[in-house]
Amino acid sequence: MSIPRFLNSAFLGFQVVELKEWLKEGRIEVYLTAQEGRPKLCHRCSNELQPQSQGKYPVKIEGMSILGLRFFVHFWRERGYCAKCKKIRAENIAWISAETPHLTQEYGWWLGRLCEIAAVSRVAEMFYRDETTLWRLDLARMKRMLVRYKIPEATAISVDEVYARKKPKFKGESRDDRFFTVISDLKTRKVIWVSESRRKEALDQFFLLIGKEQSAKIEVVASDQHEGYAASIRENVPKAVHVWDRFHLMQLFEEAVNETRKQLHAEQEGGSELSRLSRGQYRFLFVKKASRRTDEEKSHIDDVLRENAGFAKLEVIKERMLTFFDQPTEQEAKSIFDEIGDWIWQCRFTPLMNWHKKFEQGWATVKNYFRFRVTSALSEGINNVIKMLKRRAFGYRNMEYFRLKILQVCGYLNSRFIPSIDSMTSQ
Repeated sequence: MSIPRFLNSAFLGFQVVELKEWLKEGRIEVYLTAQEGRPKLCHRCSNELQPQSQGKYPVKIEGMSILGLRFFVHFWRERGYCAKCKKIRAENIAWISAETPHLTQEYGWWLGRLCEIAAVSRVAEMFYRDETTLWRLDLARMKRMLVRYKIPEATAISVDEVYARKKPKFKGESRDDRFFTVISDLKTRKVIWVSESRRKEALDQFFLLIGKEQSAKIEVVASDQHEGYAASIRENVPKAVHVWDRFHLMQLFEEAVNETRKQLHAEQEGGSELSRLSRGQYRFLFVKKASRRTDEEKSHIDDVLRENAGFAKLEVIKERMLTFFDQPTEQEAKSIFDEIGDWIWQCRFTPLMNWHKKFEQGWATVKNYFRFRVTSALSEGINNVIKMLKRRAFGYRNMEYFRLKILQVCGYLNSRFIPSIDSMTSQ
């Protein structure tokens, strides 16, 4: 059959001599011959190869499908001695994928793009590829893109940790090393860097990578109460305003409320109706905002509050605290905080007393919220996406791959922002 004109231009340094179609088997195969006088360069260092006897070997690679038919390319690839590498090397062929010699560049790039949005196992199933081959292609491709990646400048960042793995790499490994530190730009709402562990050194690494000049442009940092992060912020960006995140503060408050509920529940008689109403499926009602409770839930809570003064006092404290972050000024928020503190200490609710003491000690950081109104809620949303990635892959054994995947899916290590090195458009 006649050879389409576009095929000859698709294989630089080669010419199509034969085309066969196997429609029943769903494939098309083309056979190439090398053009005379083409340069033969090392595929590793691009140094010119010295010819060798018996330096040819047959190659069969797969390209993009055509109208649903699988497309294969046959040719002889030459090899020779590279004086620079001091080894026998195969010649460099521009249209072969840099990540795997079994695919054309275009096809490898396309599969890589699909791995950005879908599970590797699903892509492998759809395109008749080995899952391990695609995993290696995806990892190698992200590593190559990371070379081009430059951490974007940011003036407001969010710092949070996400649980990366359960099993330790070695005996006696600290639990802190099983986390990732995720840094996000609060304005663009994208991840800009991911470091292994949640130690101070993880955040130090980020500031080291962006340099002192870029670090000086950071004005606000939102994080939880992790002391390692606080120490790194004080050391690397002393002029930046550190804001304790309201999400984490309220999370700690709700934990203290729940512990107080348990304390009040333990004081009840085991078989009493009040004991039954303050535990089990009802435990979440005690931290729920009153205005969001259903009529049935309101009736249930009212029964508890009428029977026990301790629960009634806990309800008042909880509802008052829920208005704290809605205050327009720092002064009004401080007034509510002091008021809540007086009630807590009068009631002698030990878990809430401990929470209030910690909150009060960090007031200099808490009050910054009312000045900038920033939170790390973005990071919590990103953490949900990361958890989805883990579920989609049924977990990750390679932490480097997982880290790069987070940057790719949630950040800027993506073909939309960094053109792939092996894309056809880069030629």
